[in-house]
Amino acid sequence: MTSAGNTAAHDRVLRAMTDDGAFRLIAARVTDTVRGVVAAQHLVGEGARQLGQLVAAAVLYRETMAPTLRVQIALQGAAGSGHLLADSNPEGWSRGLSHRTHGDSVQLEGGMLQMIRSLPNGDLHRGVVQMPESGNISEGFMSYMQSSEQIATMVAVDVVLGPEGDVVAAGGYLVQILPEYKEREGALALMTFRLEDFLDISERLRLHDASPDHLVEEIFYGMDYTLLGDSPLRFGCNCSKERVMASLRTLTAEDLLGLIEEGNELDMSCDHCGTPYIVTIPELEAVASVKARGAAPENLDN
Repeated sequence: MTSAGNTAAHDRVLRAMTDDGAFRLIAARVTDTVRGVVAAQHLVGEGARQLGQLVAAAVLYRETMAPTLRVQIALQGAAGSGHLLADSNPEGWSRGLSHRTHGDSVQLEGGMLQMIRSLPNGDLHRGVVQMPESGNISEGFMSYMQSSEQIATMVAVDVVLGPEGDVVAAGGYLVQILPEYKEREGALALMTFRLEDFLDISERLRLHDASPDHLVEEIFYGMDYTLLGDSPLRFGCNCSKERVMASLRTLTAEDLLGLIEEGNELDMSCDHCGTPYIVTIPELEAVASVKARGAAPENLDN
């Protein structure tokens, strides 16, 4: 067994596999990442917990299905209560969005969970499942993996909140039985029984600072396993002034001229991270000039 030696309290994801080839395990600490996400979205309490869980799920989803590509998880709340979006990128940064139509959180029970990942050829793979009656994001994730990917997967993600609704710890794990393992049914029954102690991981996250080392060591306790990877995670965004200008080039010439005639700079900010951007009148005039010459608008990857 190869044990993790780096236990510093920073966000990271560990990947491990049992030496007999039966299981692979991915565990992540996303405490600081979630703190950055919910601060940018001005969330506390249950709203912060919901979006934080979705961000943790997106990290695990990317690591298991598309570790070198971008993934997103979109959750459409029931009864028009709003929607959540989590975005995880192969560079290790993640971000999120929360739109609530009423109250501090989104109604997860009866909502729709959409899993989106990039494919190597540039296409997108989308899968949609209905959220369970419990409104539990971990259960929704497992339902997607079973129905859309046909992979037996056990997942738990959570966010521990403090007395003021602030994020104390956030993280989770994903365990899969590998399809080529011969004794799949027996191994699956064994791991299902073992993971009964890991269905609710909130206290473990709180006591161990969401350490992925703790989750790997405890879930694989008594098993020979090897660590396959250890990567840093963080809150981040790919917004830029160039992307802002590219979005303006999608406007019509009439809309651009209307903005110029108003005579005011555009004061904009990124919906994901809140970074402010100022677009001056000369910059708007330059975009309008390009538009007038008939240049094709650029695509913008949000």
